[in-house]
Amino acid sequence: MQENTARRSFKNAVHRQLRKPLFANLAIFFGILLSFYFSSFFTFEPMGFFVLSFVNAFMVAAMLLLGLRILPAIIAALFAHQLLFVDVPIVHVLLFATTLPIPPIITTLAYSNAVKRVKAHSVLLKVGIYFLLFGMILPVLQALLLTLVASLSGIFLGAEFILLSSVSMSLTHLIITPPLFVLLSVLFWSGKDKYIALDKNIFRMNSSPWAYRVWLAMLAMFIVVKLLLPDSLMLYSLGFVSMVIVFIGIGRFGILRPMLIGSVVVSIIVYSATTQVNAAMALNDEYVALMEILTAFAILAYIHGSSSIRSFLMSNEKIRVERTDPYTGLYNLSQLKEDMVHCEQPILVFFDLWPTLTKLAGIGHSGQAQLLRQITRELFAARSDIKRAYRPPFTTGVLFFLPQKEDIQGELVTLSLMLDEFQFYWQGTSISLVSHTLHCWTLTNDEDLDAKISVFCDQPYLANQKICWFDDNQLSGQRVSRLITVQHALKNNEFELFCQPYRNLQDPSAANSFEVLLRLRPADGSSLEPEEFFPMINEFGVEAKLDRWVIENTFKQLSTHLTQWNLINRCAINLTAKSLGDEDLSAYVLSLAKIYQIPLDRICFEITESAALENEAQAIATVEALKEAGCNIALDDFGTGYASFSYLRRIPVTVLKIDGEFIRHLPTNPTDKLIVQSISLVAKNMSLVTVAEYVETEEHATLLKELGINYAQGFGMAKPIPLLQHIEAMNVAVQT
Repeated sequence: MQENTARRSFKNAVHRQLRKPLFANLAIFFGILLSFYFSSFFTFEPMGFFVLSFVNAFMVAAMLLLGLRILPAIIAALFAHQLLFVDVPIVHVLLFATTLPIPPIITTLAYSNAVKRVKAHSVLLKVGIYFLLFGMILPVLQALLLTLVASLSGIFLGAEFILLSSVSMSLTHLIITPPLFVLLSVLFWSGKDKYIALDKNIFRMNSSPWAYRVWLAMLAMFIVVKLLLPDSLMLYSLGFVSMVIVFIGIGRFGILRPMLIGSVVVSIIVYSATTQVNAAMALNDEYVALMEILTAFAILAYIHGSSSIRSFLMSNEKIRVERTDPYTGLYNLSQLKEDMVHCEQPILVFFDLWPTLTKLAGIGHSGQAQLLRQITRELFAARSDIKRAYRPPFTTGVLFFLPQKEDIQGELVTLSLMLDEFQFYWQGTSISLVSHTLHCWTLTNDEDLDAKISVFCDQPYLANQKICWFDDNQLSGQRVSRLITVQHALKNNEFELFCQPYRNLQDPSAANSFEVLLRLRPADGSSLEPEEFFPMINEFGVEAKLDRWVIENTFKQLSTHLTQWNLINRCAINLTAKSLGDEDLSAYVLSLAKIYQIPLDRICFEITESAALENEAQAIATVEALKEAGCNIALDDFGTGYASFSYLRRIPVTVLKIDGEFIRHLPTNPTDKLIVQSISLVAKNMSLVTVAEYVETEEHATLLKELGINYAQGFGMAKPIPLLQHIEAMNVAVQT
């Protein structure tokens, strides 16, 4: 551990020194001199021309990374090399040192300015700009400069040599400059090493260790054979096979690894070809053609690599959107399960903000989201090992996990003290948190993790306990307790029927229409809201049984207490997916209607879009049987699912209930108004009745009436009341 710390300290010290202008310029100075040495292996000796110019590549990489502040070091290095190692007049030395950086300066400045105007995710555009400037324009500028310098020296350069100069310079900046740029970014710790992180992420997503080892072994074998093989024809054949293998690895094994290996392969081919040309002391068409083919391979590799990066970024963005809450930016449980794979026996911690939020009812959803964001920022600042925060569904808290440590209790106490000091800043004020509890749980591999986490994050408020530990047995016991609650409620008729009346927007004098709702009133006098007990009903799979209870008790109350059936236009009862998949449901409804003498033309069964999906064939059969018996059929939450209008072709509905998402902002959102208007038009043409949900104000009702909607349902129209109370009110109204 101490050795690693010492190594990191030494590395940080080196990076700090390299950031200083003097040391940066010295590093670039010696880097240029070293580049001359590497370039000497790829020199066309008759002209002293670098076929692969590490010098030019190093200049461009340094300027891209550090800007023009290292220009003095570049000029000094060029001057020193020419003066010490090349026997030319001092005037030519000065001319070489001052003119050679000009084309890289022009293209580097052009690239930097162009990239500033390009969006961060436009990878293909950035690569295109790089190829245009450094793969085409810079080689042309360099060739013109070379021609100018040669003419001043009295040297004639043929067209073939000018073509070779342009092609080789293009090849240099396509295969040598990018690896040098990455190397310098790591050396100077400039923040550009993000490309290495991107490469690692692409590698991790797309590859497997064994496939990478096989790919690497094949390339290593080819490279070793090429280095030992004297036959040039076989050498080129192996070289091009190796390039194809490199091409296959781009994207699958990251970008940098194939790029580095590809640079080595191309360098070996160019070195071998240049050695042969130097032996003949003359250029030939085959050599120039070889440079052109290698450049074409490099261009294709760039296109393939940029496409791989774009696909990775788009895939990552899609995953991020799917796994994050759009309001708070917190991750969901899918991301939690993936992150926990990398942590052995993590400690799951849930911090419930319910006690605080109940005191801050006026801050709305935006305020709650801001509180969650501020809390997570504080957690990240307090603990570097808290990498992400998660928001479990249907909760008002933050979930995170910590690695298992010996002093985990002490660390949790420290976190709790930090939360005691936390201040929530909102609209110019600061608010302290209400007494909190950190619920902790040591996780183990569990196939039913979602269910256990949902129970774990639903713990009661503990006013006097800052840290509370749970284990699997406790969670299982609570799960059993919930099951007992639901079963007991069904067995002992602890459910109660409420209803929410509609308002007839087109005919206020029409008979009553209402939707039957369900409430739970346990015998102990406590009260549970629907959002509290409905998840338990779904969790334990008793939806179908509860649907039958609702149907029977609704029929019983209507039959017993309603004096005249003409008081009711429509009584709506919800059916779940499980009930729609029951082939005996229609027969059950008909038998109850006969027993309680219910006119089924006054009954409407509501189904949701998702309900019909579970067993669509049986659902359609059930719906058709109920409609044939006289029942109305309503399609609930219409407009939110992808198959909304498709359902209208397959399911014989008579009522459309427009989802409240299109109603809430109707007065201020023109798009919602157009959607509601289009639904109304479709419904009229199909002779369907329309009901708008979540109608909160009279302004909403007026707009809906203008759009031709038949009914409005919501707290602005009528609040839920007990069904018996509503029946008695209808009876009294007709008597008076």
